Amino acid sequence: MPTFSYREFGHPVREDLRAAHTETWQHLANPGAWWTGAERVAIAAEVRLARSRREDPPWLRNDWPAHTGPLPSGAVTAARRIAVDAHGLDRAWCEETAAELGDAAYVELVSVVVCTTAIDAFAEALGTPHEPLPEPLPGDPTRERPDHMGDGGAWVSMTVPFQGPNVARALSLAPGGQMAFMRLVGAMYAVSDFTQLVWDRPLSRPQVELVAARVSAVNECFY
Repeated sequence: MPTFSYREFGHPVREDLRAAHTETWQHLANPGAWWTGAERVAIAAEVRLARSRREDPPWLRNDWPAHTGPLPSGAVTAARRIAVDAHGLDRAWCEETAAELGDAAYVELVSVVVCTTAIDAFAEALGTPHEPLPEPLPGDPTRERPDHMGDGGAWVSMTVPFQGPNVARALSLAPGGQMAFMRLVGAMYAVSDFTQLVWDRPLSRPQVELVAARVSAVNECFY
């Protein structure tokens, strides 16, 4: 069972953050709607592999280890590219990949990528080792597709209609992944206090927004 014992490394991380990371790992280990637990953990492993090479330009990443895991080659390529080369993706690539994997399976894969990236980047910022990936749990995907999906102006279907920002519904074609990611965001970004312009925290609200904006710019965030 993952522990996310940040305090062992001298970092007094809030308990709600540690709990959110643990819950995300547990979610990742379970079968989703379109991928098994083993496949979801394999996606996370591909994310880690890609991020370990993220300082190399794409044309120097031709010596990847041979792929022998449970994932189809299209899923491996997608996980790696989304993890480190999001700035180079376009609608044509997304539509081609979604057609190959299935649009809902593609979105679920994206949810695993972003959850893994957020947690690993947090550990890297603290200078602590990555948490070992969880042991996958048995079971079959549910193959359940949510209702009320439609064209919301994105590259994939989203909930229509929707009250709120697009960033909150971007993963709505994979509701389980959407909930897991937003729960993680809620803890890491303090969404419960989002409407408060003044925070009683080590960083002020303007400082948090400055960091968030700078990180988004460095990562070439679409949103």
